[in-house]
Amino acid sequence: MKRLVSVALALFVVTAAGLFVLSGCRNSGKDGKSPYQTNIFPSVKVPVTVASNRKIAAEFVARHYWDEFLSQDRLLALKPDTATVLGVSPQIFEESFQGYVSAISAVDDTIARNSVTKLVDRAVKLAEDGYPVFFSQIMQCGEKMLFDAHSPFLNDELYLPILDGIETCKVIPANVKESFRWQKDVCNKNKVGTPAADFRYATSGGRQSTMHNIKAEYLLIFFNDPDCPNCRQALEAMKTADPVLNLVGMGMMKVLAVSPGGKTVLWDERKADFPSDWIYAYDPVGELDQGTIYTLRASPSIYLLDSEKNVILKDASLPHCLRVLESIAEHYVMGHE
Repeated sequence: MKRLVSVALALFVVTAAGLFVLSGCRNSGKDGKSPYQTNIFPSVKVPVTVASNRKIAAEFVARHYWDEFLSQDRLLALKPDTATVLGVSPQIFEESFQGYVSAISAVDDTIARNSVTKLVDRAVKLAEDGYPVFFSQIMQCGEKMLFDAHSPFLNDELYLPILDGIETCKVIPANVKESFRWQKDVCNKNKVGTPAADFRYATSGGRQSTMHNIKAEYLLIFFNDPDCPNCRQALEAMKTADPVLNLVGMGMMKVLAVSPGGKTVLWDERKADFPSDWIYAYDPVGELDQGTIYTLRASPSIYLLDSEKNVILKDASLPHCLRVLESIAEHYVMGHE
């Protein structure tokens, strides 16, 4: 599926270039040259009045990251240059987009999502007005940084506005839109803040139950494969991580380590590697491997649920998960002092 999206997107980029050529060009300046220095992404100028407040300054950057880059004068001057993305190379644009993702990852979810939505709305309008190059780069960078399971910035909630823009943009070919719909289905499945889909699991003794029947203030689900080196590495880190040890030790959290691939000889052999106070399990009916209720993009895949089985973390990286668990543990301890 990832290859299909890349091929379809390449076709869109070719189409985009053609659309721009047809739209015509306008030069800026008396000598026809742009007054802007190329290959430099304009930095956000944070007002002195808010610079001393880290939270407000971060929110300002998230809201205004693209203001100067997309200023009207800059657009008029640099849109004719089809070899760059508004004056910067694709590489510089990708680095700048990563800076943007890092910036919005540091602010409130609502502010971050509104920022992406505003950016995509502007990119879609530019594409429909004859300059699709900008949106094509957002599509590529967004997929790489916000959807790829191995990205440290993986965030379905922030990727969804890009997918919504792809769906509504009038100049994107139907085959490109179709190739991204699978991603939209994945992002909408088990969204943060919604109830996680229930599934059946079985333990080594053959006893079966459902995930929703596990009673705990927090439930950490560790989807893993017994023959996965990354899973074993993550397991060893989790076994000694203070947030996991503390929350499990306090009775605040349970850990369900489940193998989507079912019961195998290797699964039996690996049981001794897992802590005895975890639930060591496998999928007895094969529903997890079908991808209908969970799309596990990488192995391991980590979910964190609350007491009502609402999703707190989805497909989280281990470092991110441990930071959240540490915050939960600290809050719990402070509340009982």
